[in-house]
Amino acid sequence: MLLSIIAPTFNEAENIKIFVSSISKVIIDIDYEIIFVDDNSQDKTYEIIKNIAKKNKKIRCIRRIGRRGLSSAVIEGGLSSSSTFLLVMDSDLQHDEKKIPVMLGLMKEKDLDIVIGSRFLKKKISRGLSRRRNLFSRVANMLANKIAKVSLSDPMSGFFIVKRKVFDEIAPDLSGLGFKILLDLFSSSNRKLKFDEIQFDFKIRKYGKSKLDSFVVWEYLLLLWEVRFGKFIPARFISFCIIGGSGVFVHFISLYFLYTYFLNFFYSQAFSTLIAMTSNFYLNNILTYRDRKKTGLAAFKGLIIFYLTCGIGAVANVGVANSLYLGRIDGLTGTWYFSGVIGAFVGAVWNFLMSSLITWKKK
Repeated sequence: MLLSIIAPTFNEAENIKIFVSSISKVIIDIDYEIIFVDDNSQDKTYEIIKNIAKKNKKIRCIRRIGRRGLSSAVIEGGLSSSSTFLLVMDSDLQHDEKKIPVMLGLMKEKDLDIVIGSRFLKKKISRGLSRRRNLFSRVANMLANKIAKVSLSDPMSGFFIVKRKVFDEIAPDLSGLGFKILLDLFSSSNRKLKFDEIQFDFKIRKYGKSKLDSFVVWEYLLLLWEVRFGKFIPARFISFCIIGGSGVFVHFISLYFLYTYFLNFFYSQAFSTLIAMTSNFYLNNILTYRDRKKTGLAAFKGLIIFYLTCGIGAVANVGVANSLYLGRIDGLTGTWYFSGVIGAFVGAVWNFLMSSLITWKKK
């Protein structure tokens, strides 16, 4: 097969039939397939795709349960393909399907690794984006080019075609973080990729809602960290530690109010600890482990497990710090602040490992 179109979906029920139809009208005399990767949509997106696939052998769907995220969806879809080329595009009808033959022709003509559909190659503003998203995209593109040391007009584009063998080479090193995988591909490659860009008009969304929310900025910053420093310190660990630091603030605020107005110190400290741990769980669930986010009963079970594992981490923190301070570890005798920092680091590493392996274990 020549071409696999990888289309991540989440609650895109109104767009699927139009998307499939529009692709069939522009790709003629080309052996292709569409691989939808659905993150367990709640609006019957998967059911609609499945019904279409019964009649159309060019349609496949991977349904993911317990895993979320556009980048990881593209990785799973790409690895399931055996085609010569992979085309990545959104299923929300905002990417210009008429550019697909042009992009494919450019790949063959110049023997390129990647051809990118750019919103900003010849334009400063994309009409399909709000003023706020236009500004965010421009700033994000500038940061991406500087930090990842690439030179693209639109490194945040989600519309591009890549040789599958190139994708397969890079895939083991991809972080899978965030909502845009193009930047990850360029920064993870062991060689300079041959690429070209073409301008396309980013359409205004007609159906459904954008999946980009206020947490996207955090996710993007984590991706930039992973690109630049991920080989030394994982972005998830940085996020986990920052949220842990916010938990200290929550703890002391809670302790102040509970002890000042309601309870004795013992109970105030106990409840403040639970409040801080609950805050940490909630923030990690929507930020650090966004791609493994727990909801409903699973979130409650996760919270209980988080309490237990972090409780062990607290014991390790205190034990190591106290042993250092009292000189019980051969060759090391710490001041109170040195002992405290080492203890906190041991506790943080323990909590992060247990959270990654147990609380939010990868499925």
